[in-house]
Amino acid sequence: MSESYLNKLRDQAIQLIVEGKTEYLKGATLEAKQGGYDKMKLGCQELVKYAKQETSPQLLQITSQKLNEFTSEMQNMKAYLDNYRASLQAQNSFPAQQQQQQQQFSQNPQPYQQPKTQNGNNGLNKSTNQQDDQGKQKLVEGQQALRNNLSTAIVTEKPNVKWDDVAGLEKAKEALKEAIITPMRFPELFQGARKPWMGILLYGPPGTGKTFLAKACATECDGTFFSVSSADLISKFVGESERLIKELFNMARESKPTIIFIDEVDSMTGNRESGSGNEASSRVKTQFLVEMQGVGNNNESVLVLGATNLPWTLDPAIRRRFEKRIYIPLPEFQGRLSLLKNKMQGTPNNLTPAEFEDIAKMLEGYSGSDMNTLIRDACFEPLRKTERATHFKQIQTPDGMKYTACSPSDPQGQQMRMFDIKKGQIHLPNTEYDDFLSVLPKCRPSVSQGDLKKYEDWTAEFGQEG
Repeated sequence: MSESYLNKLRDQAIQLIVEGKTEYLKGATLEAKQGGYDKMKLGCQELVKYAKQETSPQLLQITSQKLNEFTSEMQNMKAYLDNYRASLQAQNSFPAQQQQQQQQFSQNPQPYQQPKTQNGNNGLNKSTNQQDDQGKQKLVEGQQALRNNLSTAIVTEKPNVKWDDVAGLEKAKEALKEAIITPMRFPELFQGARKPWMGILLYGPPGTGKTFLAKACATECDGTFFSVSSADLISKFVGESERLIKELFNMARESKPTIIFIDEVDSMTGNRESGSGNEASSRVKTQFLVEMQGVGNNNESVLVLGATNLPWTLDPAIRRRFEKRIYIPLPEFQGRLSLLKNKMQGTPNNLTPAEFEDIAKMLEGYSGSDMNTLIRDACFEPLRKTERATHFKQIQTPDGMKYTACSPSDPQGQQMRMFDIKKGQIHLPNTEYDDFLSVLPKCRPSVSQGDLKKYEDWTAEFGQEG
């Protein structure tokens, strides 16, 4: 298919969808709204045809997202049309009220309220039962749709991150093992006042390993692991965010023992007294409070694990529900040394133990993420040297004879550039101590001393050292 044909097919589909949505919203009668819905449905069908013929992965991803949005809107439209059509059928015995209901349709389309009467109840009862059945069916369909949206949050494959892969943070690992792993493996040990923790908050500067710790928990735990963020739980439709949160906890209770990991939890549970939110965000926070520790909710064997870079923005009620608040600080010397050695294991290098320790000392104040960036940059230095080289010589390697960069004064050297050599015939020199010294001035820490002071003050007041 030509690109112009696909563009035309896509544009026609989008035009039908937009026109249908507009006709539905502006429609003053049931027939007009039904016509708009049908046109939007036709546009979605055309968009599906386009998606089947499109070969660009980026355009396919965008189209899939848009189709999901349009489908969700059409489900709400169809539910409204079905409910209103059923209410009209129920009032056939009341022409005056039917006429009044039709006149008010465009201004205040509320579900039909069946009048109370002494006579003729058989037909009304039958219609009411049909309405109830339809309402229950819509409720079940809506609940299933919410569950389908949340099913992607269930971690079905283990991330394969072991506790030993987490450099340093020994106190944090011990606290998480006590709160998560031990209760799942030995539930009989937790009785009476010795109950497992139900809420743990990991907080600290960006890039210190909070999400990495959560991956280790997902690997080591024997239960169900949900990993969600604000993108999974916040919806533009009024009331749907609260329903998503409620359904998430319902699914967690059905499949316990369960861990619900909420990354960047502060984006959904900010302080209500700050005045920065609105009514919708306030309802979301209230739903969180109710589900985490509300009347009638049995969250036994359900742990909420939160992570945030801004713990001081959390609502006090949310903060209280996170019973353990663990500070994940910048790595200390031993943590930096372990991380450095772990990252360099798979990269050929000539670093001695003393040089490893020297580099770890120089990286004081760096987060784990900052160190990853610096290590990668240092490992690029041999490649940069090879790209700049003007002479190469052949050497014997375990994979046969290959070319490596050399000095112009080397008697075995041949004048050539890297791109003159065939693929698979280049041997890069090992990463050295000087490579780290070269990139150190370019890779600076991302966390300031002022930021660290705020975390330390908050820890002294509300948290515990990790």
